Amino acid sequence: MEYQIYLLKILILSISLSLFAQEIDISSISKKIYQNECSSNPKYLVHWNRGENFPSLGIGHFIWYPKGVHERFDESFPTLIQDMQNRGVKTPLWLTKEAPWQNRAEMIHDKQRVEDLRKFLIDTKDIQASFMQQRLDNWIAKIDSKIAKRNFIKVSNEKMGYYLLIDYLNFKGSGLKKSERYKNQGWGLLQVLECMKSTLYPKIEFAKCAKKLLKLRVKNSPKSRGENRWLKGWFNRIDTYIL
Repeated sequence: MEYQIYLLKILILSISLSLFAQEIDISSISKKIYQNECSSNPKYLVHWNRGENFPSLGIGHFIWYPKGVHERFDESFPTLIQDMQNRGVKTPLWLTKEAPWQNRAEMIHDKQRVEDLRKFLIDTKDIQASFMQQRLDNWIAKIDSKIAKRNFIKVSNEKMGYYLLIDYLNFKGSGLKKSERYKNQGWGLLQVLECMKSTLYPKIEFAKCAKKLLKLRVKNSPKSRGENRWLKGWFNRIDTYIL
């Protein structure tokens, strides 16, 4: 009986998510995320932050690790490319392998390949947004936390609430991986939803919790990473959630 109840809950959740998906304007979400991550500038579709060991690509700044690089953050670019291939999108063969650059300087000097990649990413912005939406749907299906599920529904029912959830999952991760934590404290979507105390104004409460956890992340982060330099930009992005 318990198993049947569990299956019923999953079915109801799947139907609810499908209804949300039908109401989503992927192009609008794509434009907002492109604005957030790249300032709507194609230049930043292929980017390598100083102090990081990997490039960040596309409207979601998906991570792509070079050969031999292994970090705590989820490597999302190969999964995006696989999703595109599953959708029948023609992708350059070299995108199915490890990142071809070992450092930022190598990428900057590889002008032709960078320009080709930038054009490919410009042409597939909406597909990238659809991939991010699917990631969110897959994420909520894995969550056991009743608090997180309740607050997920509250936020998603708000105007552009689904955009907020898609963006934050891509922006700061799922919160499920133990490697994406400092001093055992996470900052991902799960932690933000579980942090929410009031749901009277869901988007405002979400933004408040996100800032609180990201501030704690910076405090707990290794000083060598210098994460404090990113905090203002992170907060500016979160402010778009309540506009």
